[in-house]
Amino acid sequence: MKKYIYLLIFLCVTVLSSCKKDYLSLQPTDTQNGINFFKTKAQFVQATNGAYAPLQGLYNGAFWAMAEMRSDNTSYEYDPYDRSRTDNEEIDEFRELNNNGLVESFFNTSYIDIGRCNVILERLPAAKLDAGISDTIAGQASFLRAFNYFNIVRMFGDAPLVLTEAQSVGDAFKVATKSPVAKIYTQIIADAQAAIAKLPVKYSATTDKGRVTKGTAETMLAEVYMTQKKFDLAIPLLRAIISSGAYSLNADYADNFDIHKENGPESIFEIQYIEGPNGLGSDFVDTFIPWDYYDTDITGYEIANGAQNGWNIPTQDLVNAYEEGDKRRDASLTDFTSDEYGIDLPFIKKYQSIGAVKGITGNNFPVYRYADVYLMLAECLNEQGFAGGGDAFKYLNLVRERAGLEPKSMGNANPDLNVSSQDEFRAAIAHERQVELAFENHRWFDLLRTGKATEVMKAHAISERAYKNASWQINSAAYSNIRLLFQYPVDEGNLEH
Repeated sequence: MKKYIYLLIFLCVTVLSSCKKDYLSLQPTDTQNGINFFKTKAQFVQATNGAYAPLQGLYNGAFWAMAEMRSDNTSYEYDPYDRSRTDNEEIDEFRELNNNGLVESFFNTSYIDIGRCNVILERLPAAKLDAGISDTIAGQASFLRAFNYFNIVRMFGDAPLVLTEAQSVGDAFKVATKSPVAKIYTQIIADAQAAIAKLPVKYSATTDKGRVTKGTAETMLAEVYMTQKKFDLAIPLLRAIISSGAYSLNADYADNFDIHKENGPESIFEIQYIEGPNGLGSDFVDTFIPWDYYDTDITGYEIANGAQNGWNIPTQDLVNAYEEGDKRRDASLTDFTSDEYGIDLPFIKKYQSIGAVKGITGNNFPVYRYADVYLMLAECLNEQGFAGGGDAFKYLNLVRERAGLEPKSMGNANPDLNVSSQDEFRAAIAHERQVELAFENHRWFDLLRTGKATEVMKAHAISERAYKNASWQINSAAYSNIRLLFQYPVDEGNLEH
């Protein structure tokens, strides 16, 4: 962030030194700029669209590495011929340094998005738009600011809390301090509550698909409360989502990832991508397949972009987690076998749209789904006290039954289906969330939230070393320090508290 501050200073000094004093009070009237732009509904809608845009880059790049590969769900396929993307490997194995490019990208992009939200929220009152329009815009900006801070605080802990537009060099330098986690969460909750109050349950125009709704903000706030162990506050939010009637489970789990059925009845929030050479596409189809030597067998075309693929590869731990007959396995991953290359490797199927434009597909990325709400509510009810399960079993089993699995119950004669204590229910929920939400960037946050990250990742380290040492030499420092927070990028490392 500080490097952007120095750039701002340089630009300001350059502009001021090249202009006469008489011209400093004038603004160009024939072009859009920060002074004359934020006036109309159309301009604020355009600015709000711009606040969604950074999320495309985050989910195309750093997010899956930091939230999925960081966990026991996925790893990478070692490429001995191209060592150009070691940043990903370092994150997977807890050996990244403070100059890791992905971590820096995540940090900077998140604050770019926060800055855009700040501008919208600060400029909106003066525009005097229709109250309904103003509320919808403010609600979206409030949610997006809260969403970015929620990710930042879980990834980094204490962090700068920027809530106003930087209008001068002096303003820019005011952000060079960290705020404590508790203060950031207070703001996240305030923004989420504002979003809930102002956002619609749904939008009438089809052109508004992908915009956040009241249910989106309620889902995020429920997750915030769960992270804070305030399960009693999360429950009414989750019940409100269910009673709203705005969402339902897809009959077929695979429909959630069908490019022709995006933004369906189960979707609460998903990152939107558009296929084609427009800078708005997703690259999951290329990134999440085994590396270059056999890409044509999967996609139908050759990928000549170095170490672009072989990432977010499902681990054996995850493959083993699927129960026999679980329909989600075949919808989520598949295996690639090549006698020629002596390979048998699983890869993510969820985001595969074979035949799409090379590297620029329109596969959306799910952030919140209705099934997640059911599992969150089941978890919260259990945390409030296990008394025979009650509704907690109901919501857990709605998700299981859609997957073609038998329901869990108390006193079941089958030990794999029997759940007779609060701890056993916790384990059942953790398992269900791992396979239901696999490759959707929930696993690492779930491990952090439940306090299981260190325990699970130490066990995962043993299995990963055994597997990787059989095929290649794993880095000696891999998994030696299971850090729960990422290091600040080197440019931010000396921020003061």
